[in-house]
Amino acid sequence: MNSIEKEPASPAIQAIDTRLVYGFLDAGKTAYIRENVLNDVFWKYGSTLILCFEEGEEEFDAESLAKKKAFVTCYDGGDITSFCRNAIEKYRPDRIYVEMNAMTAGLREALPGCLKKTFAITLIDWNTLPLYYRNFMPMMKQMVADSQQVVFRGCPSADLLAPYSQAFRLMNPKASYLRRDPMGYHEKAFEMFLPFSLDDPEIRIGQDNFLPFWLDALDHPEHYEGKKLLFTDPFELKKDAADGRWSLGRVVMTCCMQDLQFMAFEAEIGAEHAEDCREGWITGSASAYTAADEYGRRKLRLRLQTVRYAAPPENMILDGRHA
Repeated sequence: MNSIEKEPASPAIQAIDTRLVYGFLDAGKTAYIRENVLNDVFWKYGSTLILCFEEGEEEFDAESLAKKKAFVTCYDGGDITSFCRNAIEKYRPDRIYVEMNAMTAGLREALPGCLKKTFAITLIDWNTLPLYYRNFMPMMKQMVADSQQVVFRGCPSADLLAPYSQAFRLMNPKASYLRRDPMGYHEKAFEMFLPFSLDDPEIRIGQDNFLPFWLDALDHPEHYEGKKLLFTDPFELKKDAADGRWSLGRVVMTCCMQDLQFMAFEAEIGAEHAEDCREGWITGSASAYTAADEYGRRKLRLRLQTVRYAAPPENMILDGRHA
């Protein structure tokens, strides 16, 4: 009896270097991907697949991309995971760009596991920023929070971005923020404004300047090494039930009421306060110092000196959306 020959199975797909490009409609995602693919030399080493989940006014030029061993496939409905896998099986790329669609719920989660995200960028068109910031803040926050870089395209002046500085840095304190002017020149988008002088040995911290202080200390804990901090408004003192560590800070709304975060500093309780220390709202003073965390990164720490328990503030949630 003749044996039936089986078609050999396709080799398993290994993890593929993947870059996610976020942005609302006509933010410049297509132009960004096209410029990167046509101007780099990756084609000498491998092929690129562009998974397009949103088609705007600009279109990809398949002929010019093919010369760089790059291929485009556009999603037209159906199961997202299957769409991606079928395209990967067809082209067997060495690199993938994903043109994301902010309006497609669950898109990030539906991408196959073989897509290894190595970089993500959010592109924001300056002309439509006020509209999307006002009406689609949760979607904007999701994109920014997943990105290593955020670029404001077409913004003629860095001063125009100042009112957005605090909100975006709270969405993702680790991202780099760039402004691209109408001529294509890039520069740093935000300059941190501190409403106090770092030259003073004592710095007064109230609810009005806590967020600039928190953001600056996150990037530059050395600014506060050895300084005395005077907490003039009530701040919340909490104890972690798991490890017993104390922290002092405020609850902040970074996007909406469903997105609240307790932004705080680890606090050391001295022996003079250890016996009667309890969770609650306090004012008082602390000396600031830096210490390495479990990953070796320097973090600002507080050593409480005076502790005065106080009534909770009238507004228990700080709104981080406005400077």
